[in-house]
Amino acid sequence: MKVVAVSDVHAPVWLKDLEKVVSDEERGQYLVLVAGDMIDRGNFRYYRKVVDVLENLGDVSIIAVFGNDEYDSVKDKIREENPEVTFLDDEAIELEVDGRRVGIVGSRGSLELPTTWQKRNIPGIEKIYAKRLDLIGELLREIRGRVDVTLLLTHYATTTQTMRGENPRAWRYLGHRGFERYMKEGLVDVAVHGHVHNGRRLARVGSARVYNVAFPLWWRLVDIDLRSERVSIEEFLSK
Repeated sequence: MKVVAVSDVHAPVWLKDLEKVVSDEERGQYLVLVAGDMIDRGNFRYYRKVVDVLENLGDVSIIAVFGNDEYDSVKDKIREENPEVTFLDDEAIELEVDGRRVGIVGSRGSLELPTTWQKRNIPGIEKIYAKRLDLIGELLREIRGRVDVTLLLTHYATTTQTMRGENPRAWRYLGHRGFERYMKEGLVDVAVHGHVHNGRRLARVGSARVYNVAFPLWWRLVDIDLRSERVSIEEFLSK
């Protein structure tokens, strides 16, 4: 099974580009990790079009988290229209991938500083982000001993390492560095996120391999290495 990831297609904005990328892939068995913002500004009906494109890869399993453009008000509609997608919303799942037991913790993630819009429209957003950070840690600790590989899938960035390339003044609006401690504690083998369109593609935090899979950064599906053994920094960053 090939494991790939993508985020930030913002359909309809880059839907045609995604179609081209998928058409160039060899058909086969895929696990697709979707790190949010596959639609633009809550336009939920385009999510179905995105899933239809991804299913052209062949035998496809899709695990997804919601981005900030998959508004809370349309999440239920997205779920209803895409029943074959497994959405993780501050949840964990365990599955078998090529003989390895893989635990995936999925969430929209947290911001260190909520946006002005969020502060105005989401009561208690600061507490929501703080509580989510703690909850993700609990979920990671809960599954760690049961799986061979632990993967953290979020929309917002989980380290400042992949924010380099963006204005440093904006970093706290792009993610939360508090997740780095879970990587340094050895609770995460692989972290996958999106949202940071102009950042770095790859980073290493502790022994965790971090992928920023924003579509405007790669213009392709990103191959994800699920090896549980330690991969050298040189080997990983040479991707």
